[in-house]
Amino acid sequence: MATPVDQWLPGMDITAGRLESMNTFRSSFMVTNFGADASGSINAHAGIQAALDLARDIGGAQVFVPPGVYLIGQTLRIYSNTRLTLMAGAEVRRNHAGTMIVNGDRGQAFPGYTGHSRITIEGGLWNMRGTAPGLTGSAMCISIGHATDITIQDLEVRDTPGYHAIELNSTSHGVIRNAKFRGYIDPGGRDFSEAIQIDLAKSSGAFGAFGPYDHTPCEDVLITGCHVGASGTPGTTAWPRGIGSHSATITRYHRRIRVSDNSFENLLQYAVSAYNWEDFTCTGNTFVSCGSGVRLRAVILSDPEDTKLPDGTQTNASQVMRNHTITGNAFRGGGSYDDPIVALGETSGQILNTAIAGNSIDGSQGGQNGIRLQQTSRVTISGNVLANLSGTGLSIGASGNVVATGNEVWNVGGNGVALTTVDHSTIASNQIREPGTSGILVTGNSDNIHLRNNYIKSPSRAKNGDAWGIRLQGGSSSISLSGNKVRPHGSGNEASHAFSAEGGTTPVTLIQRYGNDWRGSWTVAPVAEGSGVTSNTSAVDVT
Repeated sequence: MATPVDQWLPGMDITAGRLESMNTFRSSFMVTNFGADASGSINAHAGIQAALDLARDIGGAQVFVPPGVYLIGQTLRIYSNTRLTLMAGAEVRRNHAGTMIVNGDRGQAFPGYTGHSRITIEGGLWNMRGTAPGLTGSAMCISIGHATDITIQDLEVRDTPGYHAIELNSTSHGVIRNAKFRGYIDPGGRDFSEAIQIDLAKSSGAFGAFGPYDHTPCEDVLITGCHVGASGTPGTTAWPRGIGSHSATITRYHRRIRVSDNSFENLLQYAVSAYNWEDFTCTGNTFVSCGSGVRLRAVILSDPEDTKLPDGTQTNASQVMRNHTITGNAFRGGGSYDDPIVALGETSGQILNTAIAGNSIDGSQGGQNGIRLQQTSRVTISGNVLANLSGTGLSIGASGNVVATGNEVWNVGGNGVALTTVDHSTIASNQIREPGTSGILVTGNSDNIHLRNNYIKSPSRAKNGDAWGIRLQGGSSSISLSGNKVRPHGSGNEASHAFSAEGGTTPVTLIQRYGNDWRGSWTVAPVAEGSGVTSNTSAVDVT
């Protein structure tokens, strides 16, 4: 039988005896055995830190915090190969103006992902007490940087002031799961804070725990099964944002961020803000009464700090961001901050290769659309249900190579689908019911647009004779329409025409339409073509 040891080393056989010996002597500690007071009346920092320090000194261990209340009078430091477990009924209460826990020491300088790693923080209530006297200034709860293999799970962070519940900065392979983030306090100028921030090692102003500031981004992060909302504590609100980033560096991206099966409730701004992220997946989440849902955002061109290279050179440009999937999410009761799903690129940084599919969006306020795209390309929008929106169902601007198929748009205040300065795109097999204005609008010199087999019922419900079933305008060209069906409501407000192609100084040109069904009692007539507009309605090939 192998001799028991108190620490396993590479090359040793793992035996039951050795595992038992390691557990008995070295691999787990109870913080109360190091003097940590559990009454909530005496500072417990020293005892907890002593256990964490010993775990560091022996190369790693599990540190248990038993039931009770523990005052944290200064920042805790956790090191590599440590599992910090708060048992059921354990609460750590912040009792100083700084961060609750950081992976490592101030002044350390581990670049890339070489800092203190392979850490698990789990369980318990992490009470930031952001409304308590002396604790209202901006602070962080859990701050991780320059690390790999980080797991944060099964805990609650409550009433955070100003900064973030969790920051993953310059972190690879991070998992945040089954956690709750409830309650936020804005001490002033922090109306954009995220409960979970994904950030890069940009500067001491962005991450004050330690350097180096080598612009290392985050990669391979999974956030799943979490809840973000309000705590109900007087003087607090729900979080402004749930998960996201708000700083960037040109040539660097956060990559392979997965956000799945979380719930967001009553957030003031974006529930998920994917700022300068690539290879991003957002699936199976629920958004209830949030100011906005999911935002894809390229580097903001007007931000002089975010448009710099790592060496500080100013580019005065954004950068493209690629490969995003937003599928199977449910949005209900959206607010007026922004659209439930929005993708915003820049002229020097389009958003490319995006799939938006199978989402259910029910409700928005303040004229917000269901799905809005600006400066995007190579986008597929399919199988979504967009209902009860105060704005347009699907709004696409300054974009190209978009395919929107099989969507249902119902009872929206604006257009069912609106294309403004869009090219090489197809809108096909969508069902649009009772839009406030037009069913499909193509404008702004859009070209090479294909409208196929769409069904539009009851356009112009907001005002009689004020809209159209399908409207082409604004000098758009090379538009083909086939198999579309437009029907009036039969009572109340009706569209002026089932189809309209406008003339004027810049008329719509090169229209090919065949096999559409414009029948019904319209306010004016089924078809209206302005001066200088002539549709080719022949069934033969056009050469």
